[in-house]
Amino acid sequence: MTQTAEFTPAQIANFFLDKGKNEGIAIENLKLQKLVYIAYGWSLAVLDIKLFDEPIEAWKHGPVIPSLFHEFKHFRKAPITQSALDIDWSDLEGRLKPAQINITDEKQAVVLNKVWDVYKIFTGWELRARTHEQDTPWTRVYAPDENHHIRDEDVREHFVQKINDLIEAAHAA
Repeated sequence: MTQTAEFTPAQIANFFLDKGKNEGIAIENLKLQKLVYIAYGWSLAVLDIKLFDEPIEAWKHGPVIPSLFHEFKHFRKAPITQSALDIDWSDLEGRLKPAQINITDEKQAVVLNKVWDVYKIFTGWELRARTHEQDTPWTRVYAPDENHHIRDEDVREHFVQKINDLIEAAHAA
């Protein structure tokens, strides 16, 4: 049975935005969408944990987390220069504040850091191309002008295969 981590898409986005800022790597909306999606897939495949409880949809340019897309769409193709926001209800007034992530699970930290280390070198368009390869979770449900949800089972299966391919390639080298 798959567990859901107690993160929001905004928190995962800020994890990558902070990494990019610290390492001088610009991240635009397309790249951010794919990094968050890939992290979601790795978490399902390695830990059997959903990073967040928001559906991922199949849009024209690949998997999209709608809340993140809408939060950053005003940047268009430019690098994102602000943090994703969450609503802080602690004082019952619902103030917006940057979404902070506190990763207490060491395995979850390893997965997120590994995703960053492996995929930070790719552009958003290169990551988009990977989501458009034959028989990906996106290709299974994408239909023009429709935003279908991508099934977690398909995402898990796909990333288990991708990770196994990486392991086999490492052993063959």
